[in-house]
Amino acid sequence: MRIYIDARYLGQDHVQQLQSRFVHHDFFFDPDYVETAEVIIAMPGIFLKHGLKDMKHLRFVQLLMAGFDRFDLDLAHRLGIKVANAQDVFSTTIAEDILTKIFFFNRHVSHYLQAMKTHEWLPIPKERELMGATFGFVGAGSIATTTAQRLKPFSVKLIAYRREKRNHPLFDEIYWGAEGLDALLRQSDYVIVAIPLTSETAHLLDRRRLLLMKNDALLINVSRGMIIDQEALIDMLREKRIRGAALDVVTPEPLPESSSLWELDNVYITPHNASSSTLMQSRLTALVEKNLKRLDLGEDPFYLI
Repeated sequence: MRIYIDARYLGQDHVQQLQSRFVHHDFFFDPDYVETAEVIIAMPGIFLKHGLKDMKHLRFVQLLMAGFDRFDLDLAHRLGIKVANAQDVFSTTIAEDILTKIFFFNRHVSHYLQAMKTHEWLPIPKERELMGATFGFVGAGSIATTTAQRLKPFSVKLIAYRREKRNHPLFDEIYWGAEGLDALLRQSDYVIVAIPLTSETAHLLDRRRLLLMKNDALLINVSRGMIIDQEALIDMLREKRIRGAALDVVTPEPLPESSSLWELDNVYITPHNASSSTLMQSRLTALVEKNLKRLDLGEDPFYLI
């Protein structure tokens, strides 16, 4: 097979590892010749410059990220091209990031950092515990399940919203449909958005739905900024309608200096960095290796979308 790899995301050492294990394949790295590839291993951005219709030999795309909102999946399906994402690669790191964001608010980290700068001893007598809280996941995929596994020992209630009526042993309750999402938002102390961006999920959390949240609820988004009506969220944060928002994703990205989100004292922003990890390239390479082996055996790759 002729395989194009974007080596920037895997790293040269990992690319050489793949080449040594698949010597019978022809690997190349120049995007000018990507139309000749049978397999493409890259981020979705490459398809903005090189159209799928021009790739007459292409049979499989391995996306090096979990999200696929920038990729024309419908066109790929019509052309008979199989596409897989990297849905489980980032779950561990993002789950740890979600916990970090929760504790940032619950243990008033910004307060104590400021107190250190001014050399003041300013204890807060009543910090929040996790025990007994309800965690509502918008989405029940690998990020949600990995995070839920880490929260379970804290004696919390775990609920999730998904598109279809299908239970999951990790969650105490599963909700589906418009009414189910509303019910989840009403009862959750923490709302964690971990659902792909599609035409159906854009502004899924609109003003009406955001107003269903508890006044002391915390909203965490590690998915895509467009899933939340950002202007409505800003209004709610200004008016203290919810406790706060921890956002790894916003609209647009990078967030403009003029955005009101920078100024709000109940917002914690990270620059779309929840998946950052020293182990990310190793995990991506391991997934690529598994899927190339499956292609060699005539089997479907893991995580087809």
